[in-house]
Amino acid sequence: MLVFLCLSTLLYSAETWPMSQANCKRLEAAHHRCLRRVLDICWQDKVRNERVLELTGQDQLLTKIREHRLRWWGHVQQMEDGRRAKQELNWIPERSRKIGRPRITWSDNITKDIENSGVTWEEALLLMTKKQEWRSWIAQCARHGMD
Repeated sequence: MLVFLCLSTLLYSAETWPMSQANCKRLEAAHHRCLRRVLDICWQDKVRNERVLELTGQDQLLTKIREHRLRWWGHVQQMEDGRRAKQELNWIPERSRKIGRPRITWSDNITKDIENSGVTWEEALLLMTKKQEWRSWIAQCARHGMD
């Protein structure tokens, strides 16, 4: 029960976050800290993170975030064009970005998830119309470490 409480707290609206590598590492560290606390394992016991996940039956946190993100993207794509969420998803800013490394956006994460799954954007949109195939595709994409 405590494990699920920890997950729901860590993942609150995570499907809308633009995820950088640094944020992923911070979230994973917090997740492992919570799981170790639940199992009463301290760092001196030298138990690997993979073993902690195995003992609790959990997936990596990034897998769950990908699954939530893809599910949310499909939900927004199926909305009517006048809805705020769909307008925000398709919005292109009028001015250019600042000089330097561009910030990672939520759309960049979705594009990367879809490209790494071996499916084109159009094929993903087509999959969305078939509910069962869409759900199994989301699960498959999330579980195939797509960093």
